[in-house]
Amino acid sequence: MNKSQHISLDLHGSKHEDAEILIDEFIIKNIDKLPLEIITGNSVDMLSILKKIVSNHNLHLIPSHPSNMGAYLVTMPLYIK
Repeated sequence: MNKSQHISLDLHGSKHEDAEILIDEFIIKNIDKLPLEIITGNSVDMLSILKKIVSNHNLHLIPSHPSNMGAYLVTMPLYIK
C-alpha cells in the first residue's frame, strides 16, 4: 500500500493543546479505514500525545517509514489481550 493511499492527519502548525482532540476525532471518524497516517513532525510532545490517544483506543503505532520518525501509522494491534 502506498503512502498516498492512507488517510492522513498532518499536525504541523497545530497547537499541542488542540492535538489531543484532533487526533481522537480523526481516529474515531476513520476507525474503519485503518491504517491511518498521522504526521507529528519532530515534536516529542506531539508524539507523546499521539501515543496516549492511540493507546486509549487500544490500537498500535508504528513509524510510517524507517527513515522518517515524524510520521506514524495507526493500525490494529497484532494480537488481542
